[in-house]
Amino acid sequence: MEAEHRRDRRAVVVALVVGTPISALLLWLAFRSADLDAVRATLRDAEPLDVALAVGAIAGVYLLQSLRWRAIARVRPPSYLGYAELVVSGVACNNLLPGRLGDILRARWLALDSSLSSGRALSSVVLDRGADLLTLVLILAVALPRVIHEGGWLVRVSAGAVVLVALLLLGLLFARLYTRHRPRARRDRGLVRRIVRDTLEGLAEPLGRATYAEVAALSVAAWLAWTLAAYLVARALGIELDLRDVLFVTAVVNLGVAVPSSPGFVGTYQWLAVESLAVVGVSREPALAFSILMQATWYVPTTLVGGALLVRRGATAVRRRRGRLVAAAPDQSTRR
Repeated sequence: MEAEHRRDRRAVVVALVVGTPISALLLWLAFRSADLDAVRATLRDAEPLDVALAVGAIAGVYLLQSLRWRAIARVRPPSYLGYAELVVSGVACNNLLPGRLGDILRARWLALDSSLSSGRALSSVVLDRGADLLTLVLILAVALPRVIHEGGWLVRVSAGAVVLVALLLLGLLFARLYTRHRPRARRDRGLVRRIVRDTLEGLAEPLGRATYAEVAALSVAAWLAWTLAAYLVARALGIELDLRDVLFVTAVVNLGVAVPSSPGFVGTYQWLAVESLAVVGVSREPALAFSILMQATWYVPTTLVGGALLVRRGATAVRRRRGRLVAAAPDQSTRR
């Protein structure tokens, strides 16, 4: 257990060392030469009803993603609400910790709350995130013809997205070939080897046509809900965007936050939003206001709700541990 804690601390330190300078640079680029008084005025004049509707749309994103993860994991319990709690708790951890550690934590929580091994739970999270990647690349392909004339960094973003998809597919192919030609051996009994093997087997196992169709439908619905939220935030700030514009911003911003960054993607999020909106003709000040308000629509609710869920989870774990200690105490007294 102590070794696991040391690994977790090292992962946090590495993620901070790598991600924080990148985020700081991107934050400076996003705010560079911006009229901050104009940004504040734009945010102050935001339409509250549209912002509230955007928050509701973001809630729909996480609910749909919870349904999708449940379909991928194929294990009960947790209940549907249990999956939603794990998703929101994981997002809250991502908001406060670097390197998307919340995704690893929710895999661990799923293993604790169900019959899945840690490796199988981790494979379900990898597939869940892979579904997001494929859907966002599809959205980018739909929106890109409208703005491809811009070239430059858009070409690099598109190439990076293709590389990520290729790596995902190669990883799934490797898992399929490895598990097919390398049966489990006695040396897989070690903890790390067992987790790796279980993860590969989870990635290699076909989900079935019905599950693939369900996952695809839920993925598209989730990111269309995010697109709706982005449209509502833009409208709240007086920014006029058509459907392809919003789809383009959705794809670029959410594909781009895969880059290592600080907790909550601060800096990375602002630069991506400002640059993608600039492509569709939005000036820096309203684009910066959009990046701040759009991030707030998911960051604030998930941090508050997810934080409360994490506190409750910790309190439950403490009560269970005390209960086990109390139950064990009479046995120890008897032995004496």
